[in-house]
Amino acid sequence: MERKTNLTFTKEEIFIYLIYTVGIIGHLTSSLINYMKLLTPLTLLITGGVVLFSSLSKANKNFLAWIILTYVTTFSLEVIGVKTGLVFGSYWYGDTLGLKFLDVPVIIGFNWTMVILGAILLSEKFLNKKVMIIISASLMATVFDFFMEPSAIKLGYWNWSDISVPLQNYLAWFFISMIFTILYFRMGIKLKSDLPIKFFATQFIFFIILFVFMR
Repeated sequence: MERKTNLTFTKEEIFIYLIYTVGIIGHLTSSLINYMKLLTPLTLLITGGVVLFSSLSKANKNFLAWIILTYVTTFSLEVIGVKTGLVFGSYWYGDTLGLKFLDVPVIIGFNWTMVILGAILLSEKFLNKKVMIIISASLMATVFDFFMEPSAIKLGYWNWSDISVPLQNYLAWFFISMIFTILYFRMGIKLKSDLPIKFFATQFIFFIILFVFMR
Protein backbone atom coordinates (compact mmCIF):
# COMPACT_ATOMS: atom_id res chain seq x y z
CA MET A 1 0.00 0.00 0.00
CA GLU A 2 1.43 3.37 -1.04
CA ARG A 3 2.04 5.93 1.64
CA LYS A 4 0.29 9.23 1.01
CA THR A 5 2.27 12.43 1.40
CA ASN A 6 0.38 15.36 2.87
CA LEU A 7 1.07 18.63 1.10
CA THR A 8 1.34 21.27 3.81
CA PHE A 9 2.37 24.91 3.74
CA THR A 10 3.58 27.19 6.48
CA LYS A 11 1.78 30.48 7.06
CA GLU A 12 4.81 32.30 5.62
CA GLU A 13 4.65 30.25 2.42
CA ILE A 14 0.91 30.81 2.04
CA PHE A 15 1.42 34.55 2.50
CA ILE A 16 4.15 34.71 -0.16
CA TYR A 17 2.23 32.56 -2.66
CA LEU A 18 -0.91 34.63 -2.15
CA ILE A 19 0.88 37.96 -2.57
CA TYR A 20 2.65 36.90 -5.77
CA THR A 21 -0.48 35.27 -7.22
CA VAL A 22 -2.30 38.56 -6.74
CA GLY A 23 0.73 40.29 -8.24
CA ILE A 24 0.66 38.15 -11.37
CA ILE A 25 -3.04 38.80 -11.91
CA GLY A 26 -2.63 42.50 -11.21
CA HIS A 27 0.35 42.94 -13.53
CA LEU A 28 -1.49 41.21 -16.38
CA THR A 29 -4.64 43.31 -15.87
CA SER A 30 -4.41 46.73 -17.50
CA SER A 31 -6.75 48.42 -15.01
CA LEU A 32 -4.68 47.20 -12.04
CA ILE A 33 -1.09 47.46 -13.23
CA ASN A 34 -0.54 51.01 -11.94
CA TYR A 35 -1.62 49.90 -8.45
CA MET A 36 0.77 46.96 -8.68
CA LYS A 37 3.65 49.27 -9.59
CA LEU A 38 2.78 51.51 -6.66
CA LEU A 39 2.88 48.53 -4.29
CA THR A 40 6.10 47.01 -5.67
CA PRO A 41 8.64 48.34 -3.13
CA LEU A 42 6.34 47.55 -0.21
CA THR A 43 5.71 44.05 -1.56
CA LEU A 44 9.43 43.34 -1.91
CA LEU A 45 10.14 44.69 1.56
CA ILE A 46 7.35 42.80 3.34
CA THR A 47 7.72 39.44 1.58
CA GLY A 48 11.52 39.53 1.75
CA GLY A 49 11.29 40.66 5.38
CA VAL A 50 9.06 37.70 6.23
CA VAL A 51 11.62 35.32 4.69
CA LEU A 52 14.55 36.97 6.45
CA PHE A 53 12.84 37.14 9.86
CA SER A 54 11.86 33.46 9.62
CA SER A 55 15.39 32.48 8.56
CA LEU A 56 17.25 34.33 11.33
CA SER A 57 16.15 31.88 14.02
CA LYS A 58 17.24 28.92 11.87
CA ALA A 59 20.75 30.09 11.04
CA ASN A 60 24.07 30.38 12.83
CA LYS A 61 25.56 33.63 14.11
CA ASN A 62 27.36 34.60 10.88
CA PHE A 63 24.18 34.63 8.80
CA LEU A 64 23.11 38.16 9.71
CA ALA A 65 26.64 39.46 9.10
CA TRP A 66 26.55 37.90 5.60
CA ILE A 67 23.15 39.49 4.92
CA ILE A 68 24.38 42.95 5.95
CA LEU A 69 27.65 42.66 4.04
CA THR A 70 25.90 41.43 0.90
CA TYR A 71 23.32 44.22 1.09
CA VAL A 72 25.87 46.99 1.65
CA THR A 73 28.22 45.77 -1.07
CA THR A 74 25.61 45.11 -3.76
CA PHE A 75 23.93 48.45 -3.03
CA SER A 76 27.31 50.19 -3.29
CA LEU A 77 28.01 48.43 -6.59
CA GLU A 78 24.64 49.63 -7.87
CA VAL A 79 25.55 53.21 -6.93
CA ILE A 80 28.87 52.90 -8.73
CA GLY A 81 27.06 51.30 -11.67
CA VAL A 82 24.50 54.09 -11.97
CA LYS A 83 27.09 56.84 -11.59
CA THR A 84 29.75 55.42 -13.92
CA GLY A 85 28.34 52.60 -16.04
CA LEU A 86 31.44 50.57 -15.19
CA VAL A 87 29.76 47.66 -13.39
CA PHE A 88 26.62 46.69 -15.30
CA GLY A 89 26.60 49.10 -18.23
CA SER A 90 24.88 52.45 -18.66
CA TYR A 91 21.46 52.51 -16.93
CA TRP A 92 19.30 54.47 -14.51
CA TYR A 93 16.49 53.69 -12.09
CA GLY A 94 12.88 54.80 -12.50
CA ASP A 95 10.47 55.54 -9.67
CA THR A 96 8.73 52.13 -9.42
CA LEU A 97 11.09 50.68 -6.80
CA GLY A 98 10.45 53.52 -4.38
CA LEU A 99 12.75 55.47 -2.07
CA LYS A 100 16.22 56.13 -3.47
CA PHE A 101 19.59 57.00 -1.99
CA LEU A 102 22.27 58.25 -4.38
CA ASP A 103 19.86 57.51 -7.27
CA VAL A 104 19.52 53.81 -6.32
CA PRO A 105 16.37 52.36 -4.67
CA VAL A 106 17.18 51.29 -1.12
CA ILE A 107 15.30 48.02 -1.68
CA ILE A 108 17.61 46.89 -4.48
CA GLY A 109 20.43 45.57 -2.29
CA PHE A 110 17.91 43.61 -0.24
CA ASN A 111 16.51 41.91 -3.32
CA TRP A 112 20.04 41.12 -4.54
CA THR A 113 20.71 39.45 -1.19
CA MET A 114 17.54 37.36 -1.20
CA VAL A 115 18.06 36.22 -4.81
CA ILE A 116 21.63 35.07 -4.11
CA LEU A 117 20.56 33.35 -0.87
CA GLY A 118 17.74 31.46 -2.59
CA ALA A 119 20.02 30.40 -5.44
CA ILE A 120 22.64 29.11 -2.99
CA LEU A 121 20.18 27.06 -0.94
CA LEU A 122 18.48 25.65 -4.02
CA SER A 123 21.85 24.62 -5.47
CA GLU A 124 22.75 22.93 -2.18
CA LYS A 125 19.64 20.75 -2.53
CA PHE A 126 20.96 19.10 -5.70
CA LEU A 127 24.75 19.37 -5.48
CA ASN A 128 27.37 18.31 -2.96
CA LYS A 129 30.64 19.84 -4.13
CA LYS A 130 31.11 23.48 -3.17
CA VAL A 131 32.61 24.46 -6.50
CA MET A 132 29.54 23.14 -8.32
CA ILE A 133 27.20 24.89 -5.88
CA ILE A 134 29.08 28.16 -6.44
CA ILE A 135 28.79 27.87 -10.22
CA SER A 136 25.16 26.74 -10.07
CA ALA A 137 24.05 29.52 -7.73
CA SER A 138 25.81 32.15 -9.85
CA LEU A 139 24.16 30.83 -13.01
CA MET A 140 20.73 30.66 -11.36
CA ALA A 141 20.95 34.28 -10.19
CA THR A 142 22.05 35.38 -13.67
CA VAL A 143 19.22 33.48 -15.39
CA PHE A 144 16.83 35.03 -12.87
CA ASP A 145 17.98 38.47 -14.02
CA PHE A 146 17.63 37.46 -17.67
CA PHE A 147 13.92 36.76 -17.21
CA MET A 148 13.45 39.77 -14.94
CA GLU A 149 14.99 42.35 -17.30
CA PRO A 150 12.21 42.70 -19.95
CA SER A 151 9.43 43.08 -17.37
CA ALA A 152 11.55 45.32 -15.14
CA ILE A 153 12.14 47.70 -18.04
CA LYS A 154 8.46 47.75 -19.02
CA LEU A 155 7.44 48.39 -15.40
CA GLY A 156 9.88 51.26 -14.97
CA TYR A 157 12.19 49.56 -12.47
CA TRP A 158 15.16 50.76 -14.54
CA ASN A 159 16.16 51.65 -18.11
CA TRP A 160 19.23 51.03 -20.22
CA SER A 161 20.98 53.52 -22.48
CA ASP A 162 21.44 50.78 -25.09
CA ILE A 163 18.54 49.27 -27.02
CA SER A 164 19.23 45.86 -25.51
CA VAL A 165 20.55 44.75 -22.14
CA PRO A 166 24.36 44.61 -22.43
CA LEU A 167 26.28 41.37 -21.93
CA GLN A 168 28.27 43.24 -19.29
CA ASN A 169 25.19 43.22 -17.05
CA TYR A 170 24.89 39.43 -17.08
CA LEU A 171 28.62 38.95 -16.54
CA ALA A 172 28.41 41.30 -13.55
CA TRP A 173 25.44 39.36 -12.14
CA PHE A 174 27.36 36.10 -12.48
CA PHE A 175 30.58 37.28 -10.83
CA ILE A 176 28.88 39.29 -8.06
CA SER A 177 26.72 36.28 -7.22
CA MET A 178 29.82 34.08 -7.28
CA ILE A 179 31.69 36.36 -4.87
CA PHE A 180 28.90 36.28 -2.30
CA THR A 181 28.33 32.56 -2.70
CA ILE A 182 32.02 31.98 -1.98
CA LEU A 183 31.74 34.34 1.00
CA TYR A 184 28.71 32.39 2.22
CA PHE A 185 30.85 29.27 2.48
CA ARG A 186 33.93 31.05 3.80
CA MET A 187 31.86 32.46 6.65
CA GLY A 188 30.53 28.99 7.44
CA ILE A 189 26.87 29.94 7.07
CA LYS A 190 24.41 27.24 8.08
CA LEU A 191 20.72 27.81 7.42
CA LYS A 192 18.09 25.15 8.05
CA SER A 193 15.15 26.61 6.14
CA ASP A 194 13.60 26.07 2.72
CA LEU A 195 11.67 29.35 2.81
CA PRO A 196 14.35 31.37 0.93
CA ILE A 197 14.27 28.70 -1.80
CA LYS A 198 10.50 28.97 -2.12
CA PHE A 199 10.70 32.76 -2.16
CA PHE A 200 13.35 32.65 -4.90
CA ALA A 201 11.30 30.14 -6.92
CA THR A 202 8.12 32.21 -6.49
CA GLN A 203 9.82 35.38 -7.72
CA PHE A 204 11.40 33.40 -10.58
CA ILE A 205 8.01 32.03 -11.69
CA PHE A 206 6.51 35.51 -11.33
CA PHE A 207 9.01 37.02 -13.77
CA ILE A 208 8.84 34.07 -16.18
CA ILE A 209 5.05 34.49 -16.41
CA LEU A 210 5.41 38.24 -16.97
CA PHE A 211 8.17 37.53 -19.53
CA VAL A 212 5.78 35.29 -21.50
CA PHE A 213 2.45 37.11 -21.12
CA MET A 214 3.05 40.79 -20.40
CA ARG A 215 2.87 42.98 -23.48
